[in-house]
Amino acid sequence: MQIRVDGKVALVTGGSRGIGLAMARALAGGGAKVAIASRKPENLAAAKAELAKDGLEVETFASHVGKEGAAAELVKAVVDKFGRIDVLVNNAATNPHFGPTITADDKIFDKTFETNARAYFSLARETA
Repeated sequence: MQIRVDGKVALVTGGSRGIGLAMARALAGGGAKVAIASRKPENLAAAKAELAKDGLEVETFASHVGKEGAAAELVKAVVDKFGRIDVLVNNAATNPHFGPTITADDKIFDKTFETNARAYFSLARETA
């Protein structure tokens, strides 16, 4: 599937592998300027190199979006680089607990909620 997003600026969280990397590939292939974010710089470097093999360019930003203030910092960094954000792909997620949610302790639940829910809201608010 080909999408056309010529000249748009896209931010993809969790963009260094899996669905996020596939989204980054599709957006860059469709003409967008793409920023990918992930917690680990080494994963970002590998993703950037993989996309470059296909002639696709992305900018990388190390960020743990589940941390306090990280959404604002990430959005500022991307806007400083590109001038704006037109497309937000909230893809970063964590799953530190395997089994029924009811059996997760509060610390695990908080970590999951901060990354999988609060960060999505914060990033949407910051890019609005």
